[in-house]
Amino acid sequence: MNIYVLLLCVSLLLDNLAIHKVFCGEVLELQEVEVDNYGDATIDGSSRNDVYEEDNYEDESSLETSILDKSQSDTSSVLVTFANRFNYPITLYWQGDSTSNEKFKIGDIEPNSEINVDTFIGHNFYATKLGSDEKVQTSKKITKSTSEYSFEPLEKMVTKNPFVTILNVRTTAMSAKFRCFVPSKVHIWYDNGQDGSFQGFLTLGKEYTINTYEGHVFYFTEGDDKTKEYARFVMNKDQVTYLVMDPERPPPNSYLVQQAKEDAFMAEYLNRTGIRWRHYFGPDGPRPPPSLHMWPANNIGEVHKVVSHEGKWICNGTSEECQSKDPVPINLEVVSLQPRVFIIPNFLSDFEVEEIKRLAEPGMVLSQVGDVAAGAFESGTRTSRNAWLQRETNQVTDTLFRRAADLLQVDEALLHRNRNAEDMQVVHYTHGQKYDSHHDWGVSGYPESRFITLLFYLTQMPSPNAGGETSFPKGANGRGFKVQPGKGSAVLFYNLLEDGNGDDLALHAALPVNEGEKWLANFWVWDPKRK
Repeated sequence: MNIYVLLLCVSLLLDNLAIHKVFCGEVLELQEVEVDNYGDATIDGSSRNDVYEEDNYEDESSLETSILDKSQSDTSSVLVTFANRFNYPITLYWQGDSTSNEKFKIGDIEPNSEINVDTFIGHNFYATKLGSDEKVQTSKKITKSTSEYSFEPLEKMVTKNPFVTILNVRTTAMSAKFRCFVPSKVHIWYDNGQDGSFQGFLTLGKEYTINTYEGHVFYFTEGDDKTKEYARFVMNKDQVTYLVMDPERPPPNSYLVQQAKEDAFMAEYLNRTGIRWRHYFGPDGPRPPPSLHMWPANNIGEVHKVVSHEGKWICNGTSEECQSKDPVPINLEVVSLQPRVFIIPNFLSDFEVEEIKRLAEPGMVLSQVGDVAAGAFESGTRTSRNAWLQRETNQVTDTLFRRAADLLQVDEALLHRNRNAEDMQVVHYTHGQKYDSHHDWGVSGYPESRFITLLFYLTQMPSPNAGGETSFPKGANGRGFKVQPGKGSAVLFYNLLEDGNGDDLALHAALPVNEGEKWLANFWVWDPKRK
C-alpha cells in the first residue's frame, strides 16, 4: 500500500511585526511509511520541511512549532535521496538542535531502498534501527554539492581491499590557524606542562596552520620573553582561527575589516555546506576551486583505468637496454570516498623501487616539521629521516614524474619544481619511528596549496603486524582506516575539496614501524602553482 506524504516548507513573512505562515508543498510517494505529526527547529535555527499525513496537512494548529528563523540557512529547497544500505529497515528522522532531543520522523526505509525528500541546505537527518532509538550512523547534513545520502554499514564505507583495515578508533586530532595581529615578532609555544615546546613564529598579518588535538594549549609571547604573553588558547574542534592580539597595540583597521569579511564568509559557508572553511581567505575572497584534474570517487571499489607509455625500468643503462617498451596499465581503485583515497597497484618496478632508495640514501637527514617561513624544526611527532630527489636526477626519476603525470591526468610539463611539483621526498623509518597525524595542506597567507599527495611504497612489510601503514584517522565515518598496499604500489589522495577548501578528513599519519624498516616516497603537486 502506498502512502502519500505532503512535505510542507515554512516561510516567514514579517509584516508590522506580525508573523504569517506560508505553506508550499510537494507530494512524494513513499513505500509503507507511517508518519507522526510533530516537528521542531533545526540545529542552525533555519527553516525546514515538515512531513504530515496527507489528510492532516491543512491543520494549521499542528504547524505552530514550525515558525523558524531562515536567516542563517540557504532558503533554496533541494530534492535529496536517502538510501538504506543495511540488511534491516531503518527510520529516517529530521534532527533538531544538537543540544536538544528535537526530532521529526520522516518515514521508514526498507533494506536496499531509497526515498526522496524535498528539504533545505543545512538541514540535518539521522536514522535509527526500526523500532529502536539506536542510531545507525552519524547525522547527515544537507550540502549544496551532494544529492544522495546513504546509511550503510561501516564495511561498505571503505573497500574490502585486503590492504585496507578499519581502525575503529575515533581521533581528537584537528587543525588550527593562528593569525598574528601584533606588530612585532611573536613566538608560538605548545604548553607541554614544562618549559613549553617551540612551534615557530609569526609577524604582523601572518598566519600559520598547525595540526594538534582538542584540549591542547598554545601560548604566544614577545619573542623568547615568556613573561610577556599575548594570548593562550585551548584547542576547540569547532574553532578554526585564533587571533593573537596586543590590546595596547591594536592592528591597522584594514586587518580588522578583512577579518570581519572572513568571519562572515566562514559563517555562511558553515551554514551552506555543514563543514568549516579552513583554507585561505584573502582580499578577493576564498581560494578558488582546484584547476588541476581530480579523479572522481563516487563508489567504493570503482576503478579508473589509464595507460602510460612511460615504460618501467629494469636496470641501469640506456633506455634501449633497460626500459620496457610495453605500456604501463594504471588502475586507480577507490578505497575511500571521504577523504578521496585511491590505491594504485604495481606502479613501480622492483628496480625503480631500489633505485629510488639507492639515490636517496647518501642525502638522508632527520625529518623536520613546520612551515619553513615560520621556522621548521625537529619534533618528536616526526622521527624519520628523509632526502629529496629532483626530477632531473637521472632517467629513472624523470620517467617516474612523467608516469605520475599520466596517472594524475595533468600535463607533465607542470611537474617541475618551478611549476607545480615539489622534488620527490624519500623517507626512511626504522623500528618505532613514525609521523603523527597531520595535513599536507596548510595556510600561510596565500591561496597556493598542496593539492595532490601521491605515496610510493618502497618496502614489503614483513608481517601483518609490522606496522608502518598510512592511516586516515578521520576516514570511515570517523572510525579511521589504515592502508599499506605493498612494495611498488601507490596511494593517491587529495588535500583539497572540489570547492578549494582544505579537506579536514585528509588528515593522515605514518604509523610506527613495529618490525623491520619502511621506505616511502612522497610526491606532492600544488594548485594552481607551487608557492
